[in-house]
Amino acid sequence: MSRHVAVVGAGLAGVATAYELAALGWQVQVFERGGSVAEQASFAGSALLSPWLPHLADTLPPAPLAWRWRRWRARRHGGDALAALSQFGLTRTAELRHGLALDDETTDGLLVALAESRYVAAAEAKLEGWKALGLGVDLLSADEARRREPGLNGEAPLAGALALAGGGTGNARLFAQQLRQQAQRVGVAFRFHTTVRAIATDGAALTLRHEYTPPLEAPTRGAERDAGDTLPQAPGGLDERFDAVVLCNGLDAPALLGRRLPLAALHEASVTAPLRLLEAHPDLGPKAGWVDPVRGLAVARTGQRVRVTGGLAVTGAKGRHAPDFEALHRGLQHWFPGSVLHQQVQQSQSRRAQPADGMPVLGASGRPGLWLNLSAGGLGWGVACGAARLLAQQISGQTPALDVAPLGPQRLA
Repeated sequence: MSRHVAVVGAGLAGVATAYELAALGWQVQVFERGGSVAEQASFAGSALLSPWLPHLADTLPPAPLAWRWRRWRARRHGGDALAALSQFGLTRTAELRHGLALDDETTDGLLVALAESRYVAAAEAKLEGWKALGLGVDLLSADEARRREPGLNGEAPLAGALALAGGGTGNARLFAQQLRQQAQRVGVAFRFHTTVRAIATDGAALTLRHEYTPPLEAPTRGAERDAGDTLPQAPGGLDERFDAVVLCNGLDAPALLGRRLPLAALHEASVTAPLRLLEAHPDLGPKAGWVDPVRGLAVARTGQRVRVTGGLAVTGAKGRHAPDFEALHRGLQHWFPGSVLHQQVQQSQSRRAQPADGMPVLGASGRPGLWLNLSAGGLGWGVACGAARLLAQQISGQTPALDVAPLGPQRLA
């Protein structure tokens, strides 16, 4: 007998969850209020694929004082789980790329800048701890870092760098689009322009009420639309029954869950511009990924473009934050001057659900048949595929490849 599951949200987390569930034998229906996959938080976020290094930087993004206190307390625990998840996520991403022949403009290599000798000394003191977690971290001299990234500004102060094994960059939106095609090949159905309004428990099943959401007349996320996947529905909405429902819709999840979750909104700004291609200067721009933990920004090469992300800030779940795009431009100019065509720059800002410990919210919600996959931001998108795989195994009654208990929503109680 077939098992039916609904996935709410078609960002990278939702698409990956749908694919993993279908691969384990579920019949999957994805509901998305927008017109395509990866239109919101996954649209132009960080392009980094990175293992997580605990205590890499002591600075925290601007945030309400109460949230900063909760984060300080929460970060004393769970570091091992997040480090393991990030590595598992990178491995699963590589498996999907290879097994499904996905091409998301990936590059291999990730360096973390250590601008001053005091940062080198601090990194040296943490190396053994990182390696004890199974993380591959090498400390490079400034000359070694510049050989790996010859486009670096020769006048920018640099005392050394960390090289993170398995790290790199990739286009998360392109990855999600290609994975969606593979998911459809194994039977996943996508229903766009559809908003889920309520989820009710109905015996051993869940009843999901949804309604057609007309597309905007002037979409702001490019010209591609997938409206053909969705037929207008009757006024008042429709009800469908499922054996399980997975919420992958970020900050909108608590409303459907029916109870409060202590989630904040993590805001991240990004600028993306074409790489300047000059025969006389073939090394302009980054070769892969470059992280500046002091400025709180990441520079990533994807294909013939460069994306800079940063400006992280935390507000209440419904709060707003004005992004400082100029700080990202200054950071790019500091490390890779003259590397992009600024007249063709695209600016964007994303909002993600963020618990105080910065880890994903992954597992059973406490309501029978209702599950959560809320992937936290600030790490790039390296954990997304790993989190989806682990949750699909858990929903299917299998033993997950990693212990997911530290990631469950019960820790937020």
